[in-house]
Amino acid sequence: MNIKQTIVAMFCLGILAVSCKKEETEIARLTYQSESDSLITIKADKELILAPQVIGKTNRYQWVENGKEVANTATYTFKKAEPGTYNIEFSVENDKGKTSLNYRVKVLGPYGDGVLLLSFTDETGFGNSGLSHMDEDGTIQLNIFSRANPGASLSPEANNLYYFNNQYYITSSSGPNFLSVVDAQTMKLNYVVNKSGASEVTYFATTDGKTGYVNVTNRRKSGLYTVDLTNKNISSTILEGSKEVSLVPINTVNQTIVTGAGKQLIKVEGGKVVVLNTYKENVAGVVKTGDNSYWVGVQGSTANKAKFVKLDKSNKGVDSVELAVNFKVPANGVLTSGGKDEYLYWQETSRGVICRFNTRTKTAEEFVDHANVGIIFATSWKVNPKNGELYVADSPEIFSGGEPFSKLFIFDKSGKLRKEVKKAGYQITDIVFPQ
Repeated sequence: MNIKQTIVAMFCLGILAVSCKKEETEIARLTYQSESDSLITIKADKELILAPQVIGKTNRYQWVENGKEVANTATYTFKKAEPGTYNIEFSVENDKGKTSLNYRVKVLGPYGDGVLLLSFTDETGFGNSGLSHMDEDGTIQLNIFSRANPGASLSPEANNLYYFNNQYYITSSSGPNFLSVVDAQTMKLNYVVNKSGASEVTYFATTDGKTGYVNVTNRRKSGLYTVDLTNKNISSTILEGSKEVSLVPINTVNQTIVTGAGKQLIKVEGGKVVVLNTYKENVAGVVKTGDNSYWVGVQGSTANKAKFVKLDKSNKGVDSVELAVNFKVPANGVLTSGGKDEYLYWQETSRGVICRFNTRTKTAEEFVDHANVGIIFATSWKVNPKNGELYVADSPEIFSGGEPFSKLFIFDKSGKLRKEVKKAGYQITDIVFPQ
């Protein structure tokens, strides 16, 4: 072989070596189809095709759902009838090793999204309470509790729809079921509390699902009453130190019951009342903002201006903002927030105006004047945490004995009426946005 042939041969061997090196197998890489694929929410009985991107050579595919192998394909079609959270692992393997990608899929029941509306009565105005559901498209379905529980009904005079640990707790002032506990996804009845030593049960709250507390409409016996959720009964004894508790929704702050009791802000710790702060006027409520801060509303009077007080982690006031004299922040104005932005809302009940306070700019404004939009008698108002929109239930015939249907008014964050929904329920007393 001459020199020229030798050089050509060496060149070819070099190319072959480089080519072989390029073809050397590497461990495969996996990526989601889209950035949001790690946590996916779908409705029950809906198909979801999981198709991650695989880069590199693979010898084996594997899908494992809640610890059980379910497929050995490049994609997986997921479909479940039962609500719940499912953990899915997709793995690929080649000569160099194994790579995995994890999915978390939350399957919602028929009532796991949209809006829930609690009715005080039925279409007669004198019968049992009920639940309505409005889906994401705005379609109203009445009487969903009865649909989910054939032959069963909610007790009359329901006031509060409280969520905890995938269950709703529904109060009734008159009984016989003073508390009905239902599955949050399906509205299937789990159990009832029909033994109560307290009359006119109104609002309920719990932080552990074992012990809860209610307040009552009966002013002569106002206060907090203990609810034993294990033995399913409500105590007849007022919790010492809670006699002045306001008839407003019971709040929780950092997994602790916190509410107003006259001019005091109290918490319940170990079954006992602890006074956190005392103000010059009555406490109107305590709510959460988007930065995880809690604010207390303090009612105004002729002697003292209404104000909002920001609490620190030990529930002590660290900031206080007085409002103009036209804002009173009455306790029955039901202070509320979506918990996802800077706004707090309440009703100036004497004027029929929904107002709001901006915790960033520390300014208050009139937001919705009922008379200007056709609201006759507002019975509930809540903020949708998903978009900050304000929902107001109007029950115009509540005192006249006419048709008891409620309308639902939806306002965007600028105060503009975005939608009016007729016949959303019967004298709606609570509005809840499933999370």
